[in-house]
Amino acid sequence: MTSRALPLVAALAVLAGCGGGSADDESQPPETVTAAPAEESGFPAGWQPEALQWSTCDGSGADPASRAQECAALAVPLDWSDPDGETIELALARIRATGDRSGSLLVNPGGPGASGIDYLGPFAGETTLGTDFDLVSWDPRGVGRSTSVDCDAHVRELYAADPSPDDAQETEALETAAAEVAADCAEAAPELLEHLHTDEVARDLEGIRLALGAEKLNYLGFSYGTHIGQAYAEMFGDRIRAMVLDGVVDPSQGFEEFLLGQVEAFDTSFAEQTRRCSQAGAAACGVEDLEASYDRVVAALEEQPLSAGSSGEVGPAEVATAATYTAYLPDGWTLLGPALAAAEDGRGDSLAQLASSYVSIGSYGPYAGVVCTDSAPPAGQEQYRGFAARATEVSARFGPTVANEMLPCATWAAPAQDEPAALTAPDAPPILVVGNTGDPATPLLNAEAVADSLDSGVLVVADMDGHTAYGANRCVTEIVDDYFTELALPEQDTRC
Repeated sequence: MTSRALPLVAALAVLAGCGGGSADDESQPPETVTAAPAEESGFPAGWQPEALQWSTCDGSGADPASRAQECAALAVPLDWSDPDGETIELALARIRATGDRSGSLLVNPGGPGASGIDYLGPFAGETTLGTDFDLVSWDPRGVGRSTSVDCDAHVRELYAADPSPDDAQETEALETAAAEVAADCAEAAPELLEHLHTDEVARDLEGIRLALGAEKLNYLGFSYGTHIGQAYAEMFGDRIRAMVLDGVVDPSQGFEEFLLGQVEAFDTSFAEQTRRCSQAGAAACGVEDLEASYDRVVAALEEQPLSAGSSGEVGPAEVATAATYTAYLPDGWTLLGPALAAAEDGRGDSLAQLASSYVSIGSYGPYAGVVCTDSAPPAGQEQYRGFAARATEVSARFGPTVANEMLPCATWAAPAQDEPAALTAPDAPPILVVGNTGDPATPLLNAEAVADSLDSGVLVVADMDGHTAYGANRCVTEIVDDYFTELALPEQDTRC
């Protein structure tokens, strides 16, 4: 469970408008991969993955700038406790190894709600692991090209509503939009909504491993993908060859505890970005004081929305969302500062683009479907108002935004599935746990706690801002690459 989050390469891809596109024009014949026997997996008796039929993607989900992606589909149970019941389809993508193949590396970019298929091309362009491994990702259940939860009709209204309402009218607008989103999702996929929580996704991952015919799993999970990895390791630890968790979710934290931790971390991150902006000067940052400019813009937009050209208008909600998005990046102030400066000059286009980049990270339905059911949120809008007030006490700038982004959870149709608990994964081999000192989305404390709770956790700390380190920090990237290719382990508590 986590607020929206992606590794750096994917976040920048969203901002630049890439990810997706058409497949390589050269057609390739389908390839069949024989699945491993299900009885060897400890899966429910009677479930057997069908052989994967790989073929050139049909034009959706392949990045034309990358090597050609191949696509396949895998049927898995809707409910893993009923393996003979209704099935759903998972969409997979693969980029074949360019060198001597050592196996497959499965990658998940987090979210929840983010497309692994859209992420695979940009990731392949930023890693050398594609020499040794077939790079494989998938759209998790509920997402994108897999059997999906499509209920975003009122999501724009939710993000446009003032997250810090000043009167009854603004409160009603916010709560109405949130309730409409929850109702849309309940109507769109009532059965699937009951089966989006992380344990089900982790079982899907084991199904994918079997379908690939892989003896052991190699897995690189970012952000929410680290929760998937931990759940998998708890259930199937002896089937792991190598696992790396980057930008770590701590499953021992419940709904409120995790989000309040994010609020505090976003506030700390913004103070650090303000310091760096002032140090660089207005010529580089766009404004002299990031915090002061932010507060002026929000105050002005409370009185009158600002035109954003073809994007319509921006209000206080878009400013907060833009600041949240740029906090995921190591030097986000270089984007937020000029956008605030433009807003002070009467132009809202840049703020609108940054806010849109955050909203576009993934579909809201599966995002909320995981967050609202992995642990119990406040029940009902009245109780949720109390939680939002507590978040605002932690940070007036970021508390309302972080809390009220998940307001649909207050009236979510599907019940929470699990009690928060630390996971130990006693059967797993060493698991690399990577955390950034300045990560606002998954604070370093999370990585430290998870590395300590896992029986075989090995902590690596990156001294950097932003969310996730692989591909952005050379030291971390080299450690991760060496672990996957050579099973070479760094010392515990290595700092990069």
